[in-house]
Amino acid sequence: MSIINFPTNEDEWYGCKRHRFSFEDREAWIVEPEQAAAGMPWTWCIEWPTAFVPRTGVPRLLAQGFHHVHLQAKGHGNDPDQAAFHRYHDFLCSLGLAAKPGLIGLSFGGLYSLRYAAANSHRVAALYLDAPVCNFKNFRFADIVKDEYALGALADLEKYPGLPVNLTEKLLHLPILLIYGADDLVVVPVLNCELFVERYQKAGGTMNIIKRPSWGHHPHGLDDTNEIVDFMTKNLLGR
Repeated sequence: MSIINFPTNEDEWYGCKRHRFSFEDREAWIVEPEQAAAGMPWTWCIEWPTAFVPRTGVPRLLAQGFHHVHLQAKGHGNDPDQAAFHRYHDFLCSLGLAAKPGLIGLSFGGLYSLRYAAANSHRVAALYLDAPVCNFKNFRFADIVKDEYALGALADLEKYPGLPVNLTEKLLHLPILLIYGADDLVVVPVLNCELFVERYQKAGGTMNIIKRPSWGHHPHGLDDTNEIVDFMTKNLLGR
């Protein structure tokens, strides 16, 4: 039975029915599996939801009965975006989806996902991060985020307490799968995910890490998605 009980625009997305609609003037959508799994598990790609989809394992998770959702961010994951994510989460739960989703954070979406998980660790089951933005130091979009995050001088961006590299202690008990390329020149690892890992491990956390040598920022995901799918099914279905 469909969980959708309101008007939407429907199309087909990787063999499943996608419901597109507006949520608080933001583009939103929900992809329904042919047969929902017990417990109504779901994944949430918070940014770039149409990028490298087969490589993220999402079609395979849909085939296993996972729902998959998205909500448009308007401020690169800033505080107003985070508040909207929280309300959307509440809305999805009101439709019958499980209390805790698996977040998929690609690039900029890693920033949004980590910020959301840090503020809502009790409402997130797992995090799959792929070349995530974790820091604004030497960031190519620094001028944009400076305004969206209402920050001061560019030289002080890395001190912002809401950055993933400064949020590690709030994420210690969440399962995390990190995938990144060692030669990423877009989101430089040493300033982003590797610094995040260093601080996370120093605080006592552990995570699954797949570091790809001689690999840049793209493509996200993996040729063989078994590790991603296994990670999500283990943490969302307990198997």
